[in-house]
Amino acid sequence: MKKVLSLLIVCFCFSTCCSKSMYRTQIDNAEENFKKGNFSRTVEIYESLIQIEKINNPYIYYNLSNAYYRDNNLGKAILNIEKALKLAPRDSEIKSNAQYLHSIAGNNMQKNLADIVLQHFSLNEITIAFSVVLILFIMSLSLLLIKGSLMFKKFTVSSIVFLIVCIPLLCLKRCDEFSVRKAILVSTSSIRSGPGNNNSEIFTLSEGKIVSIIAKSGDWVNIKIESENEKLTGWVESNAVGNVNE
Repeated sequence: MKKVLSLLIVCFCFSTCCSKSMYRTQIDNAEENFKKGNFSRTVEIYESLIQIEKINNPYIYYNLSNAYYRDNNLGKAILNIEKALKLAPRDSEIKSNAQYLHSIAGNNMQKNLADIVLQHFSLNEITIAFSVVLILFIMSLSLLLIKGSLMFKKFTVSSIVFLIVCIPLLCLKRCDEFSVRKAILVSTSSIRSGPGNNNSEIFTLSEGKIVSIIAKSGDWVNIKIESENEKLTGWVESNAVGNVNE
């Protein structure tokens, strides 16, 4: 039994090392193609790592965004820099690139206080912080009930204060990432009055614009965009938008 377990551990370690080596080879290949100006091939490699290998890394999205931008696809460049920013919200280079790309697309990046606070923390970070504070609260409360020490009372009060801060932050962040369906228009599109090409064209949106998905109907999505204090809505084919939170 011990020999079988040891063999399984060795096999697991070997497969993990091989996978890391394979990913490193693909990334090196992508970087080499980028340097040579073969941006379409660079895009293919990074998309394969994300879509097939299921790698969810902010710097893969960051590099993919750069490749799309050099390949003259502003919409997908913004979509992927937003995904990178979601995973690494405090990275200065990612933030700088995001601001630059949004300025080219003419997106209004004004944010309220809640957005400013939330953009500095990822959902994973807030979830971990909440979990740690909750565990500390349970432990300090248990020790307070058992020993009744003043020190444990102070720890309990402090943990309650941190919970009061963490709970609304966690709720707001989860709402922002799961309830608000933020999307990027990945190609210049005609926005129509209903789902289907037989409906009249209302207006046209250029690629890279930030929109909110309101509803879906078949291969069409109902989107909303805020422009100069005016909220515009219409329908566009679903393949013309990329969901940031997917």
